[in-house]
Amino acid sequence: MTKDRTLKQKIRAVMAASGRTYGEAAAALEQRTVPDAGRRPPSGVPKAPDPLGQANNGELFTAPLMVVTMLPRGQAGLDAAQLIADACDYLISHEGWYRARAEVYGPRPTRETGMPPLSGHMPAMLLVQVSARRPWTAETLHAFLQDASTAILSALVKEHPSVTERHVSVQALPPETGQQIVAAQQGKPDALTTEAHPSLIEIQPLGDEPEEIGEYPFRVVDSHDVGWFAVGPAQYTNTLLRSGGGEPLSLDDLDAERGPLRTVVPASEDDLGRLRDALAEAGTKATASLLVALYRLARRHAEQEYERSGRLQSSRLYAGGDDTWESQAMRSLVWGVGVDLADKVRRLDEQAMRQIVTIVDQWVTPEAVVYVEVAGSVAKAFQAAAALAGGWEALADRHFQPGDRFAHSENAVEGAYAWLMGEPIPSTGH
Repeated sequence: MTKDRTLKQKIRAVMAASGRTYGEAAAALEQRTVPDAGRRPPSGVPKAPDPLGQANNGELFTAPLMVVTMLPRGQAGLDAAQLIADACDYLISHEGWYRARAEVYGPRPTRETGMPPLSGHMPAMLLVQVSARRPWTAETLHAFLQDASTAILSALVKEHPSVTERHVSVQALPPETGQQIVAAQQGKPDALTTEAHPSLIEIQPLGDEPEEIGEYPFRVVDSHDVGWFAVGPAQYTNTLLRSGGGEPLSLDDLDAERGPLRTVVPASEDDLGRLRDALAEAGTKATASLLVALYRLARRHAEQEYERSGRLQSSRLYAGGDDTWESQAMRSLVWGVGVDLADKVRRLDEQAMRQIVTIVDQWVTPEAVVYVEVAGSVAKAFQAAAALAGGWEALADRHFQPGDRFAHSENAVEGAYAWLMGEPIPSTGH
């Protein structure tokens, strides 16, 4: 008992110092006593000469991969993160198997996949941070990325046979981009390799401060309500500039040309709480009221922009992440369903709409020193309200219920649910 208690104290000390989970911290403490390479090597595949990458000064390196695929609606699709994480436990090269580890963020619904539709599935994307310890060269890095991509693709196709290579895309990202995406999400991964080898888990030494991921913001909004995101150390672009092949701007040049800049930040807990309560109190009128409130605000911003520049258009509500699927879904719903609902007073809660307009307008006003990202923050408050009130059915009227005879279009219902609830519609409700 004393030995067990001492071990648990050590594990908790590592957890406190490093932010690791209990399992990760326990595995890290076992590093000195686990010299071999694994417990469940793939059947029929020989072990590589150096499966742990400990020879020839092997270093631990993490590479980000973006996975875009079609996943079944419901829990089966949500389980894809863990499926991918565990698929990266053993990677196979031309020399044999070796150990790796993955942290997976997602899946997140997306609309822009370039893939053909697949019945019963929703498009989704995941960020996979896959790590291995190797003597790195351009050749070994390329092979590592190919090995990881193959493992991920194979796992998805095996688990979901209807998903073929046409419905899975795995793309390598620059390491800085992966770090920025993780930092912007400000959360823990949705899945980790379950039994990663301890040598692949680096812990922060006790008493040391965690390393900062960059000293510059990932996203900023300029004085014209245009959003910019980092593509390198203090180098920024936006969706139009990038699609047109324009060169990124340095942070100093961007500030000089289009400042003052507002750093994009998450909403405060107080604001999220007030928004949550307003939505919960609106009950089944919450979804319609939210869309109409955001439409009113977007129209007001457009009218203000017309007075300033002669353009009856504003991106103020979306500038904190206009390239994200959440912002794209919000924009489509606000200017589609939100417009249609604007005169449907019986489906709206005026008090809730006034509260929504007040809170969100304060987030994006040019007079503020920071900019609060809207689409993700609204969804976070909505999900908290759903947990409080009793789920989607408690916050959306019959016209937003999947399969209802008088429902909005299937695309509108699925889009609203995916954005506000943060996941595809469960298969049992479709």
